[in-house]
Amino acid sequence: MDIRKWRFRRAVRQALANRHHTAVLMIDVFRPDGETVPAEFTRVLRACVPRPGRTWRLDEGRFAVLLPGLAFPEQAYDVAGLIASALSPVIVGGRLRPLTAAIGVAVAPPGELTGDLAGDELTDRAGQAMLRARRRGPQTRWAVWQEVTRRDAA
Repeated sequence: MDIRKWRFRRAVRQALANRHHTAVLMIDVFRPDGETVPAEFTRVLRACVPRPGRTWRLDEGRFAVLLPGLAFPEQAYDVAGLIASALSPVIVGGRLRPLTAAIGVAVAPPGELTGDLAGDELTDRAGQAMLRARRRGPQTRWAVWQEVTRRDAA
């Protein structure tokens, strides 16, 4: 397993051990013609994610956000909305290109997910929500994981 992914999963497990809501956002950036993700997207993430939240680049077009210590689930939805609204076209190779993404949000209340696989479960939920957002179209969309999402993904 890639060290970035391992560190991310470890951080999620640690965050779930606290007595607050914990959220994971999985983000898949739409890249025109297989281009690399512009550095602007990383700057957007850093500007939109409040401390003590953290961001990870998992691979070329996939990012993760960990939001620990939330008082309310809506705080995670606010961050997803902020990221979505901050995306705009960027100049890549002298051409204006759209910068859009699918964002999946999953929030776990205190004590809901425990054990060694709790972090994987929360990450998987965010990934399912991201896939749901991606199916809605190429514009930036975000979706929240709900129990019915699991059945929709099948």
